[in-house]
Amino acid sequence: MNYIKKLTAVFAMLLVVLSTGCGAEKGTPPEVLLDGTSVVVGESVPLDLTEEGFELNDLGAMIFELPDRSWTSSVFLEKDGKNYCSLTLVNESKESKNVFSCVIEELGFFSLDEGGADLNISINGVNPIGMSEEELQAAYPDLEMDDDESAEWKFHNLDNGSYTVTFQCYNGVLTDIDVRHTFDKSYETK
Repeated sequence: MNYIKKLTAVFAMLLVVLSTGCGAEKGTPPEVLLDGTSVVVGESVPLDLTEEGFELNDLGAMIFELPDRSWTSSVFLEKDGKNYCSLTLVNESKESKNVFSCVIEELGFFSLDEGGADLNISINGVNPIGMSEEELQAAYPDLEMDDDESAEWKFHNLDNGSYTVTFQCYNGVLTDIDVRHTFDKSYETK
């Protein structure tokens, strides 16, 4: 009888863990504004941005749609001749989908110390472009700082459940920002 009680308790705990998603915390998406336009990784689609004057550029790859259960990071977002960021788009459905309707799971801002220095972006109410590592830490108190003093490249993370913002610095200068929502990368890359 004692064995049955223990077995029942184990099954009950297993059921609780499975019903809560194995303890995974969804989190809150970072507030991202591109030229005043809100982008929510894990929710927004490119069509939302094109209505605000942004354009997609796939650098000649001619990507018009994504096959079922696939993703791509070969699309870039532009506005007024400026390259804002790369997009990782995901089609979780079981049928092909136009790229304008695929979910934006990641935004990648590059060369912020050079050509991207004049972009109008905001992450959680702050434009981090041009900030030093110390300024980043002051602006984002929950930022997990890379403490490898000998590294030229450092990666500082702001985690919130399944959402992460990574600030990449080279010799103390912010160069890249990656804003992402965790998605199933077992899908085929296109």
